[in-house]
Amino acid sequence: MDRAVILVSGGINSAVAAAVAREQYEPAWLHVSWAHRAADRELLAFEMLAADAGVQKTIIAELSALATFGGNARVSKRLPMEDAVTLGHETPATFAFGLLPSMLSLAAAWAGSIGAKHIIVGISENHGIPGPLISELYPDYRREFLQTFNLMLEYAKPSGRELLVEAPLIELSRAEIIRLGQQLKVPFEKTWSCYRGNDQPCNRCLPCFARTTGFLRVGIPDPLVLHATSATR
Repeated sequence: MDRAVILVSGGINSAVAAAVAREQYEPAWLHVSWAHRAADRELLAFEMLAADAGVQKTIIAELSALATFGGNARVSKRLPMEDAVTLGHETPATFAFGLLPSMLSLAAAWAGSIGAKHIIVGISENHGIPGPLISELYPDYRREFLQTFNLMLEYAKPSGRELLVEAPLIELSRAEIIRLGQQLKVPFEKTWSCYRGNDQPCNRCLPCFARTTGFLRVGIPDPLVLHATSATR
C-alpha cells in the first residue's frame, strides 16, 4: 500500500479527508503549527483525532514565522476578524497569504524523506453556504492552484519519483462532507473549526458559520456542541 502524507489541521474537512485516505493509503499525518489564534485548540483536535484513528506516524511541524509576519486577522488581534454574514467578494482579513503553499511544501519535504507518493489536503472549492464561494475568498482553495502546485512538483522532485497532491473533497459542499464523515465514522466531536480559538466556538467566523450550516443541512446536531454542553453539566 502506498504511503500518503495527510495534512490534518483538526477541522472537519481535514478529518474527513484523512478518513477517506486511510481507505487507500498508509497514513502519515502532518500538523502544521503556525502560532495563530486557534493553534492550541487545533493541535488538541489533531492529537485527539490521531489517537482515535490509531495513526502510528505523525509529526508536528512548526511554522511560527508566519505569525511573526502578521498581515492577517488569524494571527493579529489588531486586525478585525469579519463575521461570516458580512463577507463580500473581496479577500477577507482571515486569508493568510502563503499559508497553504507553505504547508504543501512542508508536506512535500516530509513525503520525500519517508517515501510517500501522495499528499492529501482537505480543501473544497464551495462550502455550499450563503455568500461567496470559499475559493473566491481564499484563492489557493481553487483546483487551478493545486494543478499548478503539482506542475511545480514535477520540476522539484527527482526524475522518476512519484509525488502528487490530491484533494478528495474538492467538489463537495460542507453538508456533503459531513455526510461522508458520518459514513466513515469520523468523530466530529473531536474536531475544531473556530478561527478565534476560545474555549467555545464563536459561532460568527466563517468556519463556524460553514460548520453550523453544514450540520443543519444534514439534519443532525453538531456533536462538538453536544459534547461541550454535556461536559458543562
